[in-house]
Amino acid sequence: MNTETYVRRVLDEWSTEARVPVGLADRALGRRRTGRRTTRAVLVVAAAVLLIVAGVTVGVQGGPRPATHPVDTSLRTDPNDAPPKRLVAAGQVALSTYRTLRVSGKKVVYTWYLYDPASGGYRKVPWAWLAVAPGLRQAAVLDGPLPSARVGILDMKTQRVTRWIPLKAAAGGLAWSPDGRRLLVTTYATDPDAQYHQGTGARTGFIMVDPRSGEAHFHRLQFNRADPNGRQDLGWSRDGTLIWATTMSFNPPTRLFYDLNGVRRPAPAHEADSLEEAGISPNGRLIATHGGASPGLGIADTNGRTVSRLPVMQLVAWADDTHLIAVTCDLAKCGGPRTLSYRYVLMSIDGKTTVPLTGYKTLATVDSWDPVFTRR
Repeated sequence: MNTETYVRRVLDEWSTEARVPVGLADRALGRRRTGRRTTRAVLVVAAAVLLIVAGVTVGVQGGPRPATHPVDTSLRTDPNDAPPKRLVAAGQVALSTYRTLRVSGKKVVYTWYLYDPASGGYRKVPWAWLAVAPGLRQAAVLDGPLPSARVGILDMKTQRVTRWIPLKAAAGGLAWSPDGRRLLVTTYATDPDAQYHQGTGARTGFIMVDPRSGEAHFHRLQFNRADPNGRQDLGWSRDGTLIWATTMSFNPPTRLFYDLNGVRRPAPAHEADSLEEAGISPNGRLIATHGGASPGLGIADTNGRTVSRLPVMQLVAWADDTHLIAVTCDLAKCGGPRTLSYRYVLMSIDGKTTVPLTGYKTLATVDSWDPVFTRR
């Protein structure tokens, strides 16, 4: 049984036991992205609607960092807690924020927790949506209810909003460019996390924001009629010259690319090849894959040759060129919705070395948690 079929079965079983709407699995599987972020996830765990893909964003918020910027690569773990109480980080990425989620009536309700450099842990924040910029020095926030008429720029050190930027269209999603200098705001006609009637066009387009000047330009972009989700957040290409929208396909192309004015462009090499949040390695030589000739998840080179198959449920982010952050299952508790336990780990690309990053979370309650990893 492939992963998406298993997750769909487990979550539909779970939905009847936990009084969550049947079909939640389809929404969970549909929310693989990334940021950033969602996503945008193969996705257990999404138990309830991992985005991942947009986008949570999906992949990692922020692409490859220029070599001139030194990066803190120290390993930080909290293997006994899920969600973590102190900073989790590995290689080039850190868990900058996470959200807990629950289904309330016909709406998915999120509560956000943001990394606080002063305490070294995470603090609950009142924002309806947020995204942390590469470098972990600032974040963008939206106040509720969504969609919001303004975006705030928050100083991570003080945990305070330093400026509010008014928007000409209502915002529901956020993604920082890889260099942290521009902000991509996805706009919506209605709350993207409320009950959605497929094909009605909740997403209206996007706004390109310069956080320093406050300059903001709106562009229309057609929503995806095939997407069963109201939330259809947009993300950035690795080099920050294009933006993308998911196609909701498990086969290439998994993303459609546009220039910064919303004009369709060809996909950059290999950036529409896989649905896995981790995507392409920092050096551009390897790709996190979700299928192909062999079952399961793994690593392939840019010629499509399988490098390894990994015993994981999701490949979330590249810590460096030889290690990834992944979701694994407690082998003694992988059997069903009341016992399925998962955690985030740092794993070598050959699968031989694993370091726990967080504690286990069991899908025994409606609440779940969804971490966002950002370039340090």
